[in-house]
Amino acid sequence: MFDKDGIIVLNKPTGMSSNKAVQIVKSMLKPKKIGHMGTLDPLGSGVLILGINKGTKLFDRFLNETKTYRTIFYFGKETDTLDSEGKIINTCDRVVSISDVDLVCKKFIGEFDQLPPIYSAKKINGKKAYELARKGEEVKLRPRRVTIYDIKNLGMVAGNTYAFEITCSGGTYIRSICRDMSNKLSTCATMLAIIRTRCGEYDISRSCTLEDIKVGSFNFIETKEVKVNE
Repeated sequence: MFDKDGIIVLNKPTGMSSNKAVQIVKSMLKPKKIGHMGTLDPLGSGVLILGINKGTKLFDRFLNETKTYRTIFYFGKETDTLDSEGKIINTCDRVVSISDVDLVCKKFIGEFDQLPPIYSAKKINGKKAYELARKGEEVKLRPRRVTIYDIKNLGMVAGNTYAFEITCSGGTYIRSICRDMSNKLSTCATMLAIIRTRCGEYDISRSCTLEDIKVGSFNFIETKEVKVNE
């Protein structure tokens, strides 16, 4: 049984839920307690902070931590989930230029009331929004105040497809940025990929894989080493 208290910076693989990643690590290390510090969608990969034993008490420490993502948006197609796994619900043949994208990025810096995607883990009367959406039920979510500190246009990677680096407050939905950005460009869009590269001070360069944990070759950060925000 793993009896140390602290955190593990996991590089979660694409195609796996955050809860599934937690269960896999739990089966490997067999700690008394384990939990993750902020959901990363199954489509996403990258930094997922895992609290181990008394390290799970650090949840509030990471809840609103600043995060950085690298993501790819395709302009011209929108799905119901706002990512590549959903059903296409809208298309547009407008070609978006690099200058269009550069201009719109500047408009998203600052504080905003952001509406979460209906396919999200937000709770409505105790049920997750995506569960209701999958049943075809009406989903009404309230906007949440978020802060976008920076958006960098990393360039066109294919036709009407752009890569971005986004630094934002905790609770920000990158899929919602994709949707809102396309609206300002008079088109529609879908998020094709996303990697969380940083959560607070913890960068992906300090992360480990599930295989690293399996073979016992991973960096464990003890609770006393974690800076607690005043």
